Amino acid sequence: MRSEKAAPQTAAPAQGGSGCKSLGGGGNSASRQAERGWCAYNLDRPMDALSAFQSAEPRLTGAARRDARFGMALSYLKLNMSEEAARIAASTNLTRQQRVDVESIILNQRGVLAYKKKQYRKAIGYFDALEQVSGHLRRDLAILRGYAYLNNGNISKAQEQFQRLHDQLATPETRQALAAAAESR
Repeated sequence: MRSEKAAPQTAAPAQGGSGCKSLGGGGNSASRQAERGWCAYNLDRPMDALSAFQSAEPRLTGAARRDARFGMALSYLKLNMSEEAARIAASTNLTRQQRVDVESIILNQRGVLAYKKKQYRKAIGYFDALEQVSGHLRRDLAILRGYAYLNNGNISKAQEQFQRLHDQLATPETRQALAAAAESR
């Protein structure tokens, strides 16, 4: 359950098309390395992307350096390494949208991990923060937050969460969640 974003056009000049046909060819300039990073990232090769961004970043300046660090953070997140991504994000002056993108994925990953570790109060906190940062909470994460409430003993809050989701779109998952909340009463 990860929410991952494709690199934005402004940060990924090599996205798609002919620019990504060969990651190995053509020069070793910092900008070419960063371009390779975005190509690898968009081809779902986060280790290659991370390596290219790390190689390019010290030789870049200004927005190009910031974008390479953004690429490093996204690559770490694709590798499920949210702590490393958070360190990069904390030390980089990202654009507002880049910050929202990175923080949203970090909160998503931390929330799911906390839930899996049965740290339901933490999971709820991460999902609440994610909703505040991004302005919404994906349906699967909202259901997971409902179960976190339920497992944390807050049955009425779980019932409210499940009912709201069920009213928006009744599915087998929301019916099952409502039944689980009813059984807990």
